[in-house]
Amino acid sequence: MPYVTNEGVKLYYEVHGSGDQTVILAHGMGGNAAIWFNQIAHLAPNYRVIAFDHRYFARSPCSVEAFKPALFPQDAMAIMDAEGISSAIWICQSMGGWTGSQLAVHHEERVDALVMSHTPGIFQHESARNDTVRLVETLKSGHLPALAADFPEKNPPMAALYGAITRFNDIDNSVISSKIGEAKLGVDIGSLTNYTIPTLFITGDQDVLFEANYIEALAAALPGASCINLGKVGHSSYFELPGAFNQVLDEFLTGLDK
Repeated sequence: MPYVTNEGVKLYYEVHGSGDQTVILAHGMGGNAAIWFNQIAHLAPNYRVIAFDHRYFARSPCSVEAFKPALFPQDAMAIMDAEGISSAIWICQSMGGWTGSQLAVHHEERVDALVMSHTPGIFQHESARNDTVRLVETLKSGHLPALAADFPEKNPPMAALYGAITRFNDIDNSVISSKIGEAKLGVDIGSLTNYTIPTLFITGDQDVLFEANYIEALAAALPGASCINLGKVGHSSYFELPGAFNQVLDEFLTGLDK
């Protein structure tokens, strides 16, 4: 599989399928390129699909000092340039939303459409507030917040697979949130009056990291954006309910052609 180097970090990526349109998958803190297996298999018959490991993750290792969320868009464009891709549809999960949203705001010519799965990315608005107290208490409880609390009981094999893929990363999870906070990348949606990128937010009622009402408020504030709530699912609907998630993707992607 190919690599590309940006700002001193060797970035792993892989290419699947073929088609006139490219879809790029940006994983969250619990994943890497491998976590997208359900979406790759679903999309590859009709699209060129690229999945990659963010810097610091799995096959794109780097020092803690080199893990800089502000470099996510440059990393992404380095991969696109290596493959001769001028623009793409971005599907972003959790942390990956800081990649796609930075591109959409600061390099809009590289983004044909944006899917924000369980993530605010850099978008901020006075109407949208997350329950940080509940989040802290959830993290203290010890269960894996990337999945719904009842998912390991409902689907033990898939919960085990999620854990196995996560362990490939060999990272310090506490680095991610602190580095994102320190970077101060947030952008007030009120300033994005000329925002025209088709954008879909996806959320779920059992997401305890970024609660559904928080994501829905962001979607309502962002010009032209829409939001789908998949109901009884946690933070990783793409993994927990891949059939429903992929159907939402299909409907959104089909709508882009109208």
